[in-house]
Amino acid sequence: MIKKAFIYFACVTAILFGCRALHYYLLLKQTTGYYAKYKTAFLEKNNFNVIFLGSSRVEMHYDTRLFDKLTKQNSFNLSLAGATPQIAFAALEAYLEKSKSPAYLFYEIDYHFIRYYSSEIKEFNNYFPFLTNRTLRKEFNKVDNRINHFYYDPYFSFPYTGLKNLSTSFHSLLNIPNRTDSLYYKGYLKEVMRPHLKFIPSTSHYSFFNTTDRNYLDSIILLCKKNKIKISLMSSPIFAGGKLDVKNKMKVIEQLNDIALIHKITYYDYSSLPFCNRRNLFVDHFHMNAAGAVLFTEYVTRLFNNKNRSITLK
Repeated sequence: MIKKAFIYFACVTAILFGCRALHYYLLLKQTTGYYAKYKTAFLEKNNFNVIFLGSSRVEMHYDTRLFDKLTKQNSFNLSLAGATPQIAFAALEAYLEKSKSPAYLFYEIDYHFIRYYSSEIKEFNNYFPFLTNRTLRKEFNKVDNRINHFYYDPYFSFPYTGLKNLSTSFHSLLNIPNRTDSLYYKGYLKEVMRPHLKFIPSTSHYSFFNTTDRNYLDSIILLCKKNKIKISLMSSPIFAGGKLDVKNKMKVIEQLNDIALIHKITYYDYSSLPFCNRRNLFVDHFHMNAAGAVLFTEYVTRLFNNKNRSITLK
């Protein structure tokens, strides 16, 4: 009886490992979309010379196609949904495990979202196929100590896989693209799916750096200096310049400028550009659509050309 139970358990385990391997294989077959993006970032060797690092605001605001066209550079949008400074540090360190250091890095400071420490890796199941990157696994496990279990134990990881990811692998098996796959380019997501911002109520709050995220911001800066990467801090557009959401915006900006001064780098506050009151450029208070991304990326390219290459856009 015990022998039969052991054989049954061994067979089920082998099947689970096989099914998970097939699932990951189909996900990694993706040549477009966010799985292709993460595969590029964490599993492949790259030689991008400009990196945009941060959260979904980076993903939607920094148009790599337009940036490359206007600067003649080779950029990549290294953005992760809900990325705190700790998650961004993990992503950058994992990227550098296999890839050459970029010459320039722009790190997005979400100053409206730094008050509380978050132990959440948003959409963590999307990263399961990439946990073979030891640095990513190690750093993510510091945030969520289930990560190692997800990597080693299919009994644990499969229940968290999610229908969305299973659907993606099934689409890959049938060579059917997902709805958003064609909207990705070198990590940038061209947001044309959601309607523009309507009138929605907002509750303003005070913002300030929690200790953990403050320390990881330092870690990102020091990691860049160690790898001879020229880092700049930046805050991209927020609807109404953030005044509807952050009560002490100027105090936070002052603190960020002080941090930049300590490290002898530059912080650019672009959160309140002239077009930030236009609802048709935003999908919510913190994320622009593709039209807004074009306007903002043009600002970034002017900054890059003028500051780093002494080229003025015509």
